[in-house]
Amino acid sequence: MPSLFMVMLGGRHARANTEVHDVVMAVGDTLEEVYPQLKQAWFGEAQGLHIDAWAKLSGVSSQGQNYQIHFTDAAPQPDDLKLYLINLGGYNASEFGELHRYEFVVAPNAVVAKQLGKQFIDRQWQKAHTDRVIDIDDCLAIDCVAGRYIHLIKGGFAETIWENTYLTVV
Repeated sequence: MPSLFMVMLGGRHARANTEVHDVVMAVGDTLEEVYPQLKQAWFGEAQGLHIDAWAKLSGVSSQGQNYQIHFTDAAPQPDDLKLYLINLGGYNASEFGELHRYEFVVAPNAVVAKQLGKQFIDRQWQKAHTDRVIDIDDCLAIDCVAGRYIHLIKGGFAETIWENTYLTVV
């Protein structure tokens, strides 16, 4: 059964002075299998494209409830719960630049998702804020990846596998 992959891509962009990053979603059985999706999603230069972190998810826990992630050809109903990626940002007095944290929540809409996401803000951050709430079905066009839609079903799931690493995307 395919899994949802969250991947932090890194690489160069012609107008950037330093390495840039983006978090993208892909659907597949293995990390290597989703490389074509990652290449297609990348906005920068192809040469030097790499993975800085990745996670393979078969489900998520949100508000004490477990949800399996299933893929189907049928679009979800408007009142179905949705999976959201919360991108939290903040600052640490001893570090230069903005720090980020990524969390998944399940909610009926983006307003509720953002409220739920704020519980994950690191209390040691200064000027903590929610950068963006991403509705995975719509904002990251998961519905365009091999025509698959995400459906959440209550129930147990395999443990999420994730790694901070450096892998060249070839």
